Amino acid sequence: MRQYIISYDLYRPGHNYSDLTGAIKRLGDDWDHPLANLWIIDTELTADDIRSALARFLVAGDKLYVREGGEDVAGIDISLGAPLQMRAVSSSTRAPVKLLARVLPEETATTESHLLTAATAGNS
Repeated sequence: MRQYIISYDLYRPGHNYSDLTGAIKRLGDDWDHPLANLWIIDTELTADDIRSALARFLVAGDKLYVREGGEDVAGIDISLGAPLQMRAVSSSTRAPVKLLARVLPEETATTESHLLTAATAGNS
């Protein structure tokens, strides 16, 4: 089973893209939707297969990104109105975005991990 990140920018503001989101959910055995335009799916399909399956739901100006995920990443959730209250997420912690913490490529995670350490120094 492979894990893929699917992200998109959609050209038609206010348009109902429920066919696209429904197709994403049907692509694999499991999925997560941790951010507005970001999906993570577990599937036997390839990136080309995923692109082909979703292309028919897109119009001129839409953008689609599909990438196989890795194992290590770090992220941060800064609550609105409370910038000093940060919640760090890494591949070694359990959090609501645990799936996201497993799929971004290692080279991205290394850079983000250093930034996360500096940004959260002194926060418990």
